Amino acid sequence: MGAPETTRGSYRTAIRWGLLLAGLITAGMRAPELLRFWGQWHALLGADASAADAYRTYFLVELGILAFVLATAVVLFWALGPRNKSE
Repeated sequence: MGAPETTRGSYRTAIRWGLLLAGLITAGMRAPELLRFWGQWHALLGADASAADAYRTYFLVELGILAFVLATAVVLFWALGPRNKSE
């Protein structure tokens, strides 16, 4: 036999919120690097085109990773949400 319904629901809720929190923490830890790359990119725009292009690439990659992590966390949070019992 499985666990009672309330126990399974509380585990599911804990996992759901834990994944969302992990995604937010991961995104928050990547945000300073993202801002640093953006600042370096704009600081070098007029001086060194090659370095500015490199920092633009770093910025876009970090932005993509951050967006992917947040989107994955939100989708998992939604997918693990409470189920309707309309039988």
